[in-house]
Amino acid sequence: MIKRILALALFVVLARCASAPVNTGNYTATEAPMRAAEELGASRVPEAALELKLAQDEMEQAKQFFKNGNKQRGDMMLLRAQADAELAVALAKEAPLEADARNAVEQVKALQQNGQ
Repeated sequence: MIKRILALALFVVLARCASAPVNTGNYTATEAPMRAAEELGASRVPEAALELKLAQDEMEQAKQFFKNGNKQRGDMMLLRAQADAELAVALAKEAPLEADARNAVEQVKALQQNGQ
């Protein structure tokens, strides 16, 4: 269920990004979610760490495309980097919530066993 929600969120982000104009060389829209993912502890969540690493690599590729004069590829790579960074944020937020949910289920099971 959570994976479906994340997939839907990613789709919405990509759809929004596809319709939004990209300012070539303006990395702020991509750097902000990358910083947010780092602050949320994405490095401690394997899936989030992977997405963050992808975003960082794509950011570097975008810079290289812009440097080589390929604006269109640079813009597309920035969009990919932003989407991956936002996914890293979502995954980093999900991990502690999922752990809390597992703990709550375990507590309920323990209470049920003690009550019987």
